[in-house]
Amino acid sequence: MLEFSNTSLRLLENTDLDFLFEIENNPKNKKFNKFISTTSRQLLKDYIKNAQADISVYNQIRFVVENKNIQIGLIDLFEYDPEKKNAGVGIIINSEFRNKNFGSNALKIIIDYSFQKLDLIFLFANIKSENKHSIKLFEKFGFIEITTNYYRLDK
Repeated sequence: MLEFSNTSLRLLENTDLDFLFEIENNPKNKKFNKFISTTSRQLLKDYIKNAQADISVYNQIRFVVENKNIQIGLIDLFEYDPEKKNAGVGIIINSEFRNKNFGSNALKIIIDYSFQKLDLIFLFANIKSENKHSIKLFEKFGFIEITTNYYRLDK
């Protein structure tokens, strides 16, 4: 488990299936996601089954963002490239927990984890221009828009 302030990150567990299903299929979240189709429970069960694997196995890792053992969101590293030493980062915090620093805390944790534990040299994020809240969050941590909807943070 990774922690900072009142926020912790932990790997997905079987008990997260309903939470993951709700987030993945929430229409409000879909508008910021490149995957439009509905995600099945079976697909998510299979995903959770492999979620404990090292990031180098599937080139991704997803954490549940928690506050006092309450699931409040997800943050993940994806397209991990150990040779180029980079990965993408994505985050979603449930609406009732937004604007309470949980997103900032989770992003700080994942940045520290990426640069210190994984020894990455940069992170990137794909953020649609209409997602003003995410842009503001990532820019707060030094991410710079390199091309349209592509933000990067160097170590």
